[in-house]
Amino acid sequence: MKATRLYEQGAPENLKIEDVPMPEPGPNQVLVKVAAVGICGHDQSDRNGLTRPHVGLPVTIGHEVAGTVTAVGDRVNGFAVGDRVATKQQTHCGECTNCRIGREIQCDRGRLFNYGGWAEYVVLPAPGLLKVPDNIDLKLASVVACAVGTTLNALRNVGEVQPGENVLVTGAGGGLGLHGMQVAKALGGRVVAVTSSPSKVDRLRELGADDVVVAEGRDYWEAIVKATNGGPQVVLDNVGHPDLFSPIFRSLARKARYVFTGQVYREKIDLYPAFLFGKETQIRGAGPGGMADFADSLKLVSEGKVTPVIDPMGLDDAVEANRRLDASSFLGRGVLVP
Repeated sequence: MKATRLYEQGAPENLKIEDVPMPEPGPNQVLVKVAAVGICGHDQSDRNGLTRPHVGLPVTIGHEVAGTVTAVGDRVNGFAVGDRVATKQQTHCGECTNCRIGREIQCDRGRLFNYGGWAEYVVLPAPGLLKVPDNIDLKLASVVACAVGTTLNALRNVGEVQPGENVLVTGAGGGLGLHGMQVAKALGGRVVAVTSSPSKVDRLRELGADDVVVAEGRDYWEAIVKATNGGPQVVLDNVGHPDLFSPIFRSLARKARYVFTGQVYREKIDLYPAFLFGKETQIRGAGPGGMADFADSLKLVSEGKVTPVIDPMGLDDAVEANRRLDASSFLGRGVLVP
């Protein structure tokens, strides 16, 4: 089978398409024929060595997978050959107390990112899989756990968005941002999108943004205050860059919640503590959602409240897809289709 292998962290050109042996599922695992696999900022960070500088090489990246089960390992319950499935980003044991009570993020045996998705077939842990409703295309299902589930956790559980609140979304044209906009709308929020690309403004409005602010210079905080009638109550920051943080933080309403979900560049933010207690602001971090968030995200998609926005490319185009990821040229989430 074909797989995209990374031999050295860095540029997209370090990825190689190769023929590799077909994997076999072990206990509590299933073999999935990949219908589509997402290309996200975490993949980019893994490739660059930002978040996992010591990941074992060579490695096949890719954790946003949807496809069809073709083989089932021992001790697997609830899945059979032919099932349409999608996976969560991270592996958990499914057996410890935390997993049994729905807190798999605190799995006693630790969590590991799923790898291997940028390929024609991949072995996946059964505890992180859900069946995909018949009315959801598998290409769209591939990005639900990460792009939708992560933002649902960030906005509902961590950001505690309330109906009518202004929700500011950074990197709004990207995979997390574009789906975070839709999730915020589903929660009753009023969405203001922030983008560095003027060419995306009209499309962001078409996709649900109530207002759009172009991040240019250092004074666009005034445009944010105007667009939100006094400042946002919640910020979903998918970029984590000081050039965004400083103006946005200046624009916040009192008692706002600033939620970080990602960091694209290895840059620190600067903050005077007085700005925190002066506005009674809270800075929070949100990681991947749990299985409940994944299930709720599939329900949102099935009910038409969130529509995944994808830009498909062939598996053989993985290098070019990563170039596009680096250039932020995807609108929504790029996916590879074997």
